Amino acid sequence: MSPDYDKKPTRQQWPFPGDSPTIRARKIAQMYRARLRALDPTACDEADATASQFGETWVIPKVVTANDDDFLGPSDAADFLCTSTANIRRLRLAGRLNGHETPQGWLYRVGELRGLQQNRPRREVDQVGA
Repeated sequence: MSPDYDKKPTRQQWPFPGDSPTIRARKIAQMYRARLRALDPTACDEADATASQFGETWVIPKVVTANDDDFLGPSDAADFLCTSTANIRRLRLAGRLNGHETPQGWLYRVGELRGLQQNRPRREVDQVGA
């Protein structure tokens, strides 16, 4: 009988198949940050300050209040959906997200982003790795 350390751990499939490697890494980093915040808020504040010094504020949660009729630019729309700006463009080009072209660039209505977020296909936890 071989020891347990010889066994390869089973690798489950990522539950959000449309996520890019960058989005996966961000979600993992945010998970670690949330756990650090729960265990040691002071250490989390120090890590947040260091990230901010380097301009990496994406990991620090922001509370944003928006009405369904408000509009967001591509970067804010990507943050809202936890995806990339390239994916926002792909969703628009595929007809899954309506964009409004303005002289300043594309804008996306918050209500449409919420609708897309609520209807996004996700794998059930019990199906992961099946």
